[in-house]
Amino acid sequence: MNAPHPDHSSSNTGTSIKRTPALSVNFDWVPIGSVSLDGRGRLDFPRVPSGPGLYQFELVQGGHSSFYTGQADNLPRRFQHYRTPGPSQQTNMRLNRHMTNTLTAGGGICASVITEGAMIDVGGEIRSINLGSKFERVLLEHAAIAVASAAGFETLNR
Repeated sequence: MNAPHPDHSSSNTGTSIKRTPALSVNFDWVPIGSVSLDGRGRLDFPRVPSGPGLYQFELVQGGHSSFYTGQADNLPRRFQHYRTPGPSQQTNMRLNRHMTNTLTAGGGICASVITEGAMIDVGGEIRSINLGSKFERVLLEHAAIAVASAAGFETLNR
């Protein structure tokens, strides 16, 4: 977006910012499998690559799809937190309930991840997104949520 931006002077560098450069991201979700319930009724997630990345759950029930998108510095640990949320982990408890209810009602949940290959273009300078950087993961997470919302999908993110 090339929106006009008020002039700013930086006392540290003496430079002025006159315009915000165009920014875009490019990414592809890689399906990793379905979430199910184990014999004890707990969420059972597909194997996920270790390390940082983004994840997306598509919950499908009765012809209706909703999405939850998140980011983590350690994907397997994050999935474990959804499986066994602690009492202070409000989002994890909410998602655990929502996913468990979807599966017990006969719906399905597909999991996808981004662990590599995401790109960022800032003013014509294209580079790989560093998923090891929380700032860059959050930028990509918000872009993915915006894309799903713009496409008319219900997002479970708050």
